[in-house]
Amino acid sequence: MSRRLNGVLILKVANELSFDEIADVLKQVAPETIEILENRFNILKVVSLLQPIGRRVLSTKVNLTERIIRKEANILKEQGLLEFSLEGMTITDVGVETIEVLSQFFSKIRGIHELEAKLKEYLNIKKVIIAPMVNEDEILTLDEIGRKASTYTKTLIDKDKIIGLTGGSTVYTVINQFKPKNRVNDNLMILPARGGLGRRSDYQANTLVEKLAEKLNCSYKLLYTPDWISKEAKETLLKEPEIKEIVSKLEKMDILIFGIARADVMAKRRQLDDESILDIIEKEAVAEAFGYYFDKDGNIVHEITTIGVELEKLDQVKELIAVAGGVDKAEAIAAVCKINRNLVLVTDEEVAKKILNNI
Repeated sequence: MSRRLNGVLILKVANELSFDEIADVLKQVAPETIEILENRFNILKVVSLLQPIGRRVLSTKVNLTERIIRKEANILKEQGLLEFSLEGMTITDVGVETIEVLSQFFSKIRGIHELEAKLKEYLNIKKVIIAPMVNEDEILTLDEIGRKASTYTKTLIDKDKIIGLTGGSTVYTVINQFKPKNRVNDNLMILPARGGLGRRSDYQANTLVEKLAEKLNCSYKLLYTPDWISKEAKETLLKEPEIKEIVSKLEKMDILIFGIARADVMAKRRQLDDESILDIIEKEAVAEAFGYYFDKDGNIVHEITTIGVELEKLDQVKELIAVAGGVDKAEAIAAVCKINRNLVLVTDEEVAKKILNNI
């Protein structure tokens, strides 16, 4: 109770004073406190992303010596924020709550909230959530995007919801950040928003659907169709009762979590024919999402025939959550954000700066 109360008190003080005022006081009275707090915050965050994790790996990820890691981790364990086992360190529920409080604090200090507001206004979309860079580590930052997206999604999930997922490495990180639930969610259903793609099965929509449904202890359905099919094959498959049922449920979807890719990268990954690749190049496609290729203005310039979510039906989806990171995707992300103003974008700090610097 006392630990939970501490978090409430921190938030109460934070509401009465600005984060900048708190930071200024700490810098003046105890400048070392900010550094200690940031080190412990980084430890908690990396443990939550990579758990279970040992001291040696953790020390390389947060750039602290094993001696300091041992000392700080013991303090965090005593406060009930970490747990130790033979497999390594793991985060507790109180630790997760503490990360959220400290995340708000450091986001304010680093100007992340202002960056979110500026990017939201520029892209003219519903909401922007920015993951700060984690120790200049691209992989950890991608995991942090996943953590931010999963945290937001959890606030939306209740009974009578249908959640759609596309495949991809970024959506994979989102699913990884969900924790298993014991309570059965009878009225929650997870669906693949499209057929399979690529050779790596753990990034495919069906695999991610099954994984999330297992964690949320809810029902799901799988879509056994190739990612790229002919129009004739699509018409035939849509007559199959099971596929017809899934497509019908997708039209009633409440939440869609999807990734964004660069057009050139996805064209190569799909091994499109020369004619299609030439068409994509000539029409200056910069982005790909759920089978559609977009130019920098968000116009569809090419599409592949696939079974899944249809672009014209996205207006019916209450929550569209796009997750993507990496500065090489900045132009693609900005383009896809133009297709629907009801979009929630979860990305990283460097992408946000890159998009805004290009204004």
